[in-house]
Amino acid sequence: MRIIIMGPQGAGKGTQAAKLEEETGATHIETGDLVREEINQGTELGEKIQEYNERGELVPDEIIIDMTKPYLDENDSWILDGFPRNKEQAQALDEMLDEIGEDLDRVVVLEAPDDVLVERLSGRRQSEATGEVYHIEHDPPPEEGSEEDPGPFVQREDDTEEAIRNRLETYHEQTEPLKDYYEEKGILVTIDATQDIDEVTENVLQAVGEKDS
Repeated sequence: MRIIIMGPQGAGKGTQAAKLEEETGATHIETGDLVREEINQGTELGEKIQEYNERGELVPDEIIIDMTKPYLDENDSWILDGFPRNKEQAQALDEMLDEIGEDLDRVVVLEAPDDVLVERLSGRRQSEATGEVYHIEHDPPPEEGSEEDPGPFVQREDDTEEAIRNRLETYHEQTEPLKDYYEEKGILVTIDATQDIDEVTENVLQAVGEKDS
């Protein structure tokens, strides 16, 4: 099983990729995690990435491809999360998969209305004491000063409504057009991400052929 999982922030990509990894044994490859690991380990790629970050520039696609390629090559079954983000990256990924002799089986897109995503993300609160993340409606933090988690519980700057809507606009402009790209290849499937987490997982497993419908 070789799939891409896509969707806007707040749609549950990371959650579903982790559950899919648990259910199928496929390796969850999250490019953001790979970037942080390369930087933390001080690899040659990590140093290059850090230089771009320090200059406030986007990391070139070829560096992300070079970083990701070994993970896709050494695993027979994988879930790619966080890449590609635009058509140019998708084409670069296609070329890389051709080089290592692998085919993409499915592209799973998790979809939810912007207002739902804003509510999910803007309701998050993080404990300054423990780093634990809560949600004011769905998973409220304990009372500040409690032994369980003393807090305080704050909203991160990137969880304000304005910041979230800016990221969603970028997703709609740059990444969402990939749906047409993969639809033409006949490997696209869309999933309603407003359902309960377990329901979404069931739908994803069916979509990738790991469970009968």
